Amino acid sequence: MGDPLSGSQETAREQTNNLIRLPDATTLFHHRAARFRQLACKQQSMAGYLSLLAELAEIQHCLAERFTELPPPAKNTGLPLDIVAANSAPAWREALRHIAMRMEEKPSAVGTALVRIGRANDAEMAGWAEALLLGTFDRIDTALAPFVAAALQAFWTSQAAGLNSTQLTAPQQPNLCPACGSPPVASLLHSGGDLHGLRYLCCSLCATQWNRPRIHCAHCGSNEKMAYYGIEGAADAVKAEACGGCRAYLKIMDREKDTQVDPFADDIATLALDLLMAEESYQRLGVNLLLLPGT
Repeated sequence: MGDPLSGSQETAREQTNNLIRLPDATTLFHHRAARFRQLACKQQSMAGYLSLLAELAEIQHCLAERFTELPPPAKNTGLPLDIVAANSAPAWREALRHIAMRMEEKPSAVGTALVRIGRANDAEMAGWAEALLLGTFDRIDTALAPFVAAALQAFWTSQAAGLNSTQLTAPQQPNLCPACGSPPVASLLHSGGDLHGLRYLCCSLCATQWNRPRIHCAHCGSNEKMAYYGIEGAADAVKAEACGGCRAYLKIMDREKDTQVDPFADDIATLALDLLMAEESYQRLGVNLLLLPGT
């Protein structure tokens, strides 16, 4: 006799899988690089840094294709990806050294950081990774952070892309990634097809997306006292969704208004919005590892 719960369990699993979107590592970084370049042309004040990140994203695109072997699942968290235990894996460190080699001709502080990466031993790199993964950002030089983050993102995005969707369940903490447990960088409103109008949070590390109802705080889940902030005269596709209850905010990017928005690129290109939210005494939910707070 079959398990009487198997049918309902299977249905629940299918519903969960429909609410979680794994990344496509074969295209994600290439598209992100194009968006960084597009934004660099529009924002002269940030053109240098945005162009640097475009170059970095292209290297991530090449690196993501190299990673194949999946690490073992997390033992203590129940998540498919164990980002802390796999910190000692050599693959991401090789990626970081490759980034330093490819970009070593850069001037000033960037060049100095890349030289430092090239000379670092495994223990130093593990310490940098731990600082980013655990959110203890005061333990890593901000000049090193974008390159360390890029190597980690290339590695973990490729690992998330290789997951079987049946490994994923709805996150116990709805504001954390169901694949690796990291916080979001931003949320996306999708356009077209079955996803039209649905809001997904995007992981700051592995780029997995998971559904979170619209007009609900991504942090506390409340749908009361929600407000949307934007910069006057700026593009309307990026807003800050803020909760008056817990005083948290997360940027929300509308692909119906701009199909090219990218959670990482457009977040960095809208720093003025973060300054506005700080003035309004809101605390940001999540992080963009390519530009740490206070940089």
